[in-house]
Amino acid sequence: MTPAKAISRRDLLRVAAVGAGAALVGGCTSDSSPAASPTTPTPSTPSPSGVSQSATAAPSWADLRSRMTGHLVLPGDTAYGTARLSANPRYDSVHPVAVAQCATAADVGAVVAFARDQRVPFTVRSGGHSYIGASTGPNLVLDISAIKAVQPDAPSRTVRVGAGARLVDVFTGVAAHGLGIAAGSCPTVGLAGLTLGGGVGVLTRSWGLTCDAIDAYEIVTADGKLRTVDRQSDPDLFWAGQGGGGGSFGVVTGFTLAARPAPDLTIFALHWPSHAAANVIEAWQRWGPITDERCWSTCKIHAAPGAAASVLVAGVWNGPDASLAAVLAPLLSAVGTATSSRSSRRHSYLDTMLSEAGCSGAGCHLPPAGNLAREALAATSHVPTGPMSLTAAGALVAAVQDAAGTPGIKLATASLDALGGAVAQRPAAATAFVHRNAPFTVQYTATWADNAVLGNRFDAAVRAMRATMTPYLGTGAYVNYCDSSLLGWETAYWGANYPRLQAVKRAVDPDDVFSGLQSVRP
Repeated sequence: MTPAKAISRRDLLRVAAVGAGAALVGGCTSDSSPAASPTTPTPSTPSPSGVSQSATAAPSWADLRSRMTGHLVLPGDTAYGTARLSANPRYDSVHPVAVAQCATAADVGAVVAFARDQRVPFTVRSGGHSYIGASTGPNLVLDISAIKAVQPDAPSRTVRVGAGARLVDVFTGVAAHGLGIAAGSCPTVGLAGLTLGGGVGVLTRSWGLTCDAIDAYEIVTADGKLRTVDRQSDPDLFWAGQGGGGGSFGVVTGFTLAARPAPDLTIFALHWPSHAAANVIEAWQRWGPITDERCWSTCKIHAAPGAAASVLVAGVWNGPDASLAAVLAPLLSAVGTATSSRSSRRHSYLDTMLSEAGCSGAGCHLPPAGNLAREALAATSHVPTGPMSLTAAGALVAAVQDAAGTPGIKLATASLDALGGAVAQRPAAATAFVHRNAPFTVQYTATWADNAVLGNRFDAAVRAMRATMTPYLGTGAYVNYCDSSLLGWETAYWGANYPRLQAVKRAVDPDDVFSGLQSVRP
């Protein structure tokens, strides 16, 4: 395979005539914070967390401020204009009554106790990437993004990470000590939301989901107390934290994760002509989830207005560079159509993570810390139980093409990310993440450039893609790609694991203090 320049996720999409900023489509879309009230209308309105949906009296903000070492930001404060924003600009019209910027786990405990005692509805924010606006709301926002220390320990191959740490900081921190973890590809996603919902990324098939690496985590529960949870001390709550989603059981403030020696990795990209798209999808889904587990790949179908849908297969190989050609050969043979371009290059672990994120340096953070662009996004998902037919693959291409006709849309995408490998080595009931035997996830996304445009039409576009594919792919979905319109979301996200999640909820939060649109019900 001919070496080429470094291939970033943004470059992959740009090659397909997508345009700048498309890295956000690739991975900047997962956070499962407790639900809040988005201003963009949805089929049902999320309810913020809290023991009551209305306070009995005006909250004593001075009292809360006196309990915190962090900052309580109120409307009118200089910092409020920035503090209130989440990652997705479609929710910029939301104005929380206050933002509690917690600096420590003790701050989190103080805010939870205050909200519970004064009956103040609240929501929790880590990275702020919730699809349904669950990282913000009109009430109190409990922001843990400042709890972000990354403390690797090379001898024990573990890393302690504050739950508000962004993925780019986690990758950078562990790599400096010669270590790596498996996590997502968006640099600005908060570790907490990603991990608690499962955590799919470029090393998933080699090393497992991010939640599989949890050794222990710290959580503030409804009583305002901080617990350390591990397999021995609290096996049920530990189990729920491995894929049960955020926002149901408390506020996680930190993790201890198992790490591995950081490998060098090969990034590859394969492009085909548009007319081959259905054949590529059909062949990829029979190869990607079952090939050598050291190979992770994604198959993307995307379309911009007025352009034919494009297809590419890109991935990361965690093995000897010389062996990659043999691994790719069955896919190339099965497609039966010559690629229009092919490239690969060897990178360090950190360079791979940054390349997949499509950024470097200050470009890996959102403002004000960095200069990565915020981009309005709508999304939903599928997690199928098996592969699709060629007819279904053709329907997927047509659905993406149809979505690209939505007025004002910038890009419509269906991203199929391979599972299998290490993910499938655990039984479905071993963790709360139930989709152990699924071959891949599907993420349907739509982006648009004009932030003043309400997201309804783009929600309709991504949900139309899902509706088209439901007869072929079933009803399963990924909690980190949450969708407020899903009927039967409990089964879609967690299947047969949901009753056990309910039992854990009754044990740790029987009064449903942590309550949201799609949080586990007691």
